[in-house]
Amino acid sequence: MTKLSCATSGGYRQKVDEQERNVLQSQRENKIAQQELADTQIREKASSQKLENERARLTTAQLDLGQTLKSLKTSKVNNQQRQKEIKQLQELQRQSQQANSASDITAIEKKIAEAKKRIAALEEANTLQ
Repeated sequence: MTKLSCATSGGYRQKVDEQERNVLQSQRENKIAQQELADTQIREKASSQKLENERARLTTAQLDLGQTLKSLKTSKVNNQQRQKEIKQLQELQRQSQQANSASDITAIEKKIAEAKKRIAALEEANTLQ
């Protein structure tokens, strides 16, 4: 009798419809959450790759800087300008240890290139003397 009453008044159907809507809504929310998780994982992977690339650039720059400094220290040029360049390169080494962004690394790379040009000019001037 109760079932017949619910079925004829529509109460049972309403409950079933509401539960179906809830299930569908939960499924949509689950799909959205899964997509957000996948997007987050993709961004995390890209960030990790970017960080690894920046670390590799920094290591390369530091090695280049070390070789340039070593070359300058063993150079036959021995004057005040050489000492100044050595100090600048040592300061640049210190800065490279504190680099923590792509722009820092780019600035260090640029300073190394400039120092190499100055050193080449210094060595050339020394050979002309």
